[in-house]
Amino acid sequence: MNLKSYDKIVEYDSLLLDLPYREGTGVKTFDHAKPHHPLTMEDPGGGSFVWTTLASGLMVLEFVTIGGGGTDGVYLKGLAANTVDFNFTAGDFSIGCWVNWDSTGGWSEMMMARYIIDQCGWELYFDVSGGLNTLSQRHSHLSLAPNLNSNCYSTGWTPGTWAFVGVSRVGGNLYPQHYRNGNALAMFYEASGMLDPDTCVQTFQIGCRYTLNANWYKGLMWRPRIWNRALSQNEWKNIFERERDWFGV
Repeated sequence: MNLKSYDKIVEYDSLLLDLPYREGTGVKTFDHAKPHHPLTMEDPGGGSFVWTTLASGLMVLEFVTIGGGGTDGVYLKGLAANTVDFNFTAGDFSIGCWVNWDSTGGWSEMMMARYIIDQCGWELYFDVSGGLNTLSQRHSHLSLAPNLNSNCYSTGWTPGTWAFVGVSRVGGNLYPQHYRNGNALAMFYEASGMLDPDTCVQTFQIGCRYTLNANWYKGLMWRPRIWNRALSQNEWKNIFERERDWFGV
């Protein structure tokens, strides 16, 4: 896809990160959004990455995790200096990704994050949560102590099935919205609503917590994306409809 046709797709306006996983081999994956963030594929020990081709012919990336220990998984990493535009605080942002997560083991699984817990930044993670199968969003804000973080979540993210995640946050609005396959979900917020994350100088990662040694993502993933604006429901639906046939959804 050339840049001209890429720009003509309305939903790609203000796209900061776009990882289509087209490489099919190697230890780097390339950002096709205009900022072109360098991301590396990190394997600290027992886990591995597997490039996988779906029946439709689409190449996706599998995060093979062997347990919950400090070297049991794999992750993608972008250095703090190279991901300053992901340092969301008071403004709008959106996050999207196709996922097929494996809940075996029962630990929380980080999808995407740039944060230090109870200090700064934002995170998105999956959890079995007593069978609710939640996608949780957390903003950390030490500056608002004793309220160190604020949380919200959506439910029904069934392991072992493909789903398109969408998250839209409007700056100044305390209630971000999650979408699954282009449909707005019922949301659960704590009493404070979602307060602004504190500014954060921290590594960006896909697939593990900020310490880079736990909360491993386990399963398949395709095309993580980040925008510095809040996508509408129509935009999420358009993206889903354009891509769903690859996954048989």
